[in-house]
Amino acid sequence: MKKVLHYNSSQICYYTYGSGNRIIFCFHGYGLSGESFSVLQTVLGADFTLICIDLPFHGNTLWQNELLFSDNILWAIIQKINPNPNEPFCLMGYSLGGRIALQLLQNHPDLIQQVALIAPDGLKFNWWQHLATNTKIGHSLFRFTMRHPHWLITLIRLSSTLHFINKSVEKFSLAYIVEANERCLLYERWCVLKSFKPNMRVVRKLISQHHIPINLLFGEYDKIITTNQGVSFKKDEPLISVKEIKCGHQLLKEKYALEVAKLIVK
Repeated sequence: MKKVLHYNSSQICYYTYGSGNRIIFCFHGYGLSGESFSVLQTVLGADFTLICIDLPFHGNTLWQNELLFSDNILWAIIQKINPNPNEPFCLMGYSLGGRIALQLLQNHPDLIQQVALIAPDGLKFNWWQHLATNTKIGHSLFRFTMRHPHWLITLIRLSSTLHFINKSVEKFSLAYIVEANERCLLYERWCVLKSFKPNMRVVRKLISQHHIPINLLFGEYDKIITTNQGVSFKKDEPLISVKEIKCGHQLLKEKYALEVAKLIVK
């Protein structure tokens, strides 16, 4: 079911799936929307209610506030749309949404029961993104490049030719740079979410202190977010589990729904 929450000048769109008493807040990947979690309704909907928020400049959310969507803002939105705002809930994040979920875990561990991460961003600090959005010089270069991308396109293609990056990374990168509209969205999305930078050392400490299970799923053929990132994150922490299945990055599909559902302990 599609719903809308008015937040200051913006309209936050979110979707609910399932009718269970337990709540899972779900956060989608780059360029997707909360609807991408609809594939889990059949496998999780009897025990859980999935609340899936469209992030700014994604889906049907109309973000008209300043170009900054902080954890405090997201938490205020969660409190407004959570039917049980004072009770612990679960988190699920796919790709970009993994970074969102990890930041929420870092800042609000007392209300998090468990976390399911699907090919999650955020396990490895992204220096390029940090420089582009959180430093004055880097941001100026980022803004210039989004208006005049030819030098970057040439560099990416040359790097692929010289085998500094693989073809998957080349294709992935160019998909968001070649078209003017995609570049504009990339700039807005990176900037508006720049404050979501979870610290993995802090997160691991909180997982142990608060006994929060965190289960991760990766695709064996994923060249963008690899299983090795999950293995490095786990180390010797028994509350963290890492699983790999034979697929690429696109894990939110009906054929993988059962595998994703297993990340949540019923």
